Amino acid sequence: MKFWKKFGWFMLGLVPGIAVFWWQMLASAVGIGIYSVLRGMEAAASGIQMDVNSPEFEQYTNQITADFMSGASYSILMFVVYIGYLVMFGLWFWLMFCRKKPTGNWKQVLKPQRIAGIIGGGIAIQFALSVALTTLLPLFPKVMESYSEIMNTLGSESVLMIICVCLLAPIGEELIFRGLTFRIMKKGIPWQAALIVQALLFGVYHLNLVQGIYAALLGLLLGYCAHRYGSVLPGILLHMAVNSSSYLVGLVLTDSMELVPMIIVGVVALAAAIGFLYLTVKGVKAKEFIPAEAQSIPAS
Repeated sequence: MKFWKKFGWFMLGLVPGIAVFWWQMLASAVGIGIYSVLRGMEAAASGIQMDVNSPEFEQYTNQITADFMSGASYSILMFVVYIGYLVMFGLWFWLMFCRKKPTGNWKQVLKPQRIAGIIGGGIAIQFALSVALTTLLPLFPKVMESYSEIMNTLGSESVLMIICVCLLAPIGEELIFRGLTFRIMKKGIPWQAALIVQALLFGVYHLNLVQGIYAALLGLLLGYCAHRYGSVLPGILLHMAVNSSSYLVGLVLTDSMELVPMIIVGVVALAAAIGFLYLTVKGVKAKEFIPAEAQSIPAS
């Protein structure tokens, strides 16, 4: 394959990540605009008038933005954003990879040992990650404060936000980064290089240092699963397990837990994650596409 053709595939692989940011900015701008208009109408109906050049008006607009980001409106925005992911990137993925030929060994994930590996691995990863963050973040107060603000917003227990975190985000993000970015880039560069690039993009996508670091590491794992199976399904299920179990961590890792027991929990969780993830990929051969009639579940 000529250099420019390979380079073209690599550049095309960057497009989904760029499109994500444009869609997020567009949806956020429209959402905040609508919310600001509604708040302005409420203020006008109450007889409140302000000079647009006054400091009070600037404070008022800042407060509107803060209220939007912390209230039910933000949950609605995120729901719209993720539905957009499913429509845009799901259609792109289907047209490019699924319309004419079946993909990968996705049926193998239905084996009980692999379902157990995915669910157990996701829960164990979340516990190991939570212990690491709880132990290390206090050493960096400013980073911890910024990260806590983001998690308080995403950790909302509203129905819409729970649906976004546990269901829509895993599907949409896997379609974008493992379904499109990774798979397209593999046409132009070695799969190992594509694996690293998509993981880094997945980290950047989260737009904050702490999430970016662990998202990039998780992206390597999700990308490897996608490569082994030739399918995004195992990664979607694992991603769902990781995100969903974030709501369970607080029941075990309480604020009153001492450091030593917490570290023990973290070590056990890390060991369990390794064991469960081994079950997830054991016996699965890396095949991008195989004919439908040749798909079978091996005896391993």
